[in-house]
Amino acid sequence: MPNRDIKKRVKDIIEFSELAHFIDTPLKNYSSGMQMRLGFAVAVHLQPDILLADEILAVGDQPFQEKCHARIAELRAQGMTLILVSHSSEQVSKFCDQYVRLDQGRVVEEGRIDKNTPTPSPARS
Repeated sequence: MPNRDIKKRVKDIIEFSELAHFIDTPLKNYSSGMQMRLGFAVAVHLQPDILLADEILAVGDQPFQEKCHARIAELRAQGMTLILVSHSSEQVSKFCDQYVRLDQGRVVEEGRIDKNTPTPSPARS
């Protein structure tokens, strides 16, 4: 990505992450939650064709999570493919059209998500 495009997005990334007061702090001093906020903000502002999210939607307080959900929905409406790794059947139902359930690395179930019926909770072993 050209530097001019990155420079155009830096302000939006910082604003989305809600880390403006800490942006000049070295990353090594960020909490894991702050790092995840910033990483998510960068990822969704690069307008990816495919986004792989591993439990990232559980980051932050409720208002920040809602903002993340809205941004994911916006990107999906624009054609982005989301690959979501999650233990949350609610998030899977909300963001996904298809699912694959794994148990110890093996596929145990897969299918389409019917938006009219709740997704079953993951089986616990």
